[in-house]
Order: sequence, then structure tokens, then C-alpha cells
Amino acid sequence: MRTVLHLVREGAVGERLPVAEGDWVVYLQPMALVQAGAPPAPFPPGPLDHDQLIALAFAADLVVTW
Repeated sequence: MRTVLHLVREGAVGERLPVAEGDWVVYLQPMALVQAGAPPAPFPPGPLDHDQLIALAFAADLVVTW
């Protein structure tokens, strides 16, 4: 299974993102993990700092920016 991290900029997409249930989703402003997916992200949903965002990017197989 491939782990996909979606980085969502403010105002980048509408209400519904085309992401799989197991994907990880991070809103960048304010920075927060909103979907932890499967396998679970290394951090629980909620606010993130810069170092945690970098760790998520390295843990993912693919990073998509919206």
C-alpha cells in the first residue's frame, strides 16, 4: 500500500478533496493534520510544527500539493 500525503494550501480546493480514505491530509494554514489514514500517520490529527511536517513528508511515498 502506498502512503500519500496531501498538502493543502489555503483556498486551493473546494470542500471535498479527491483523496483516498487511507491518505494523510495536512492543511497548511493553519498547519494541521486533518486525516491520519492507514497506515496511521506518525502523529495524531491536530496542529503540527515544521519538524513534524517534514517527518510526514519523508514518511510518505508520494506528496501531492493542492
